[in-house]
Order: sequence, then C-alpha cells, then structure tokens
Amino acid sequence: MTRPAAVNAAAALLVAGGCTAPAPEPDFDAALAASRIAAIESALRSRDVSRTPQIVEQLDSDDPAVRLLAISALERLTGRTCGYHYDDPPSLREQAIKRWVNYVNETPANFARADG
Repeated sequence: MTRPAAVNAAAALLVAGGCTAPAPEPDFDAALAASRIAAIESALRSRDVSRTPQIVEQLDSDDPAVRLLAISALERLTGRTCGYHYDDPPSLREQAIKRWVNYVNETPANFARADG
C-alpha cells in the first residue's frame, strides 16, 4: 500500500470509529435533552410503569422531541394520551399535563416511583 493510500485508510478508520460520541447516560433530571430521551427510551424498553410520573414531567419540556417521545411512551405504557399533543400551544399542553398529573395521582399504586 502506498503512503497516500495508507494515510487515507487510517483517516477513514479514525472518522468511522473515533468521532462517535458516547451514548448519553439516561437521566430524567439532566439538562441535556439526549439524556432525558435516553431515560424515556429505557423506561419504555423495560415497560417500567413506575417511571410514568417522571415521563409525565417531560411533557413540559422546552424540547419538542422530548415531549413527542414522552407522550408516545406514555401512550404505549398506559394506553392513554389524556388529550396531550406535543405540538399544541403551551396553554393547551398545560391543561393536558394537569389531566396526566390527576391520572397519576388517582392511581398512585400503579405508578409508585422506583426511587422513593
């Protein structure tokens, strides 16, 4: 292999494998949206309904991707949307979030937090 070909091959390997960011740590309380998304995805993969209150909190996120994933996860976990639409104006989202909070509070045994 010639020197330029070897340099190009090494550069391709570095680009392919060396520039990938590590997966974000799942954390509902993180400032980074990617960590909150990872937390929602983790709860959904494990079908962990005890995380429902934490997912409901994500419905109030400034990030529309977090809100969309949160309502999708809640619907898959509970079969409900409580009239929430991630792209509604804030006033309508707030009303739906209140319905979610009431729903969770009415059935606390089903949604007891795993962390306390």
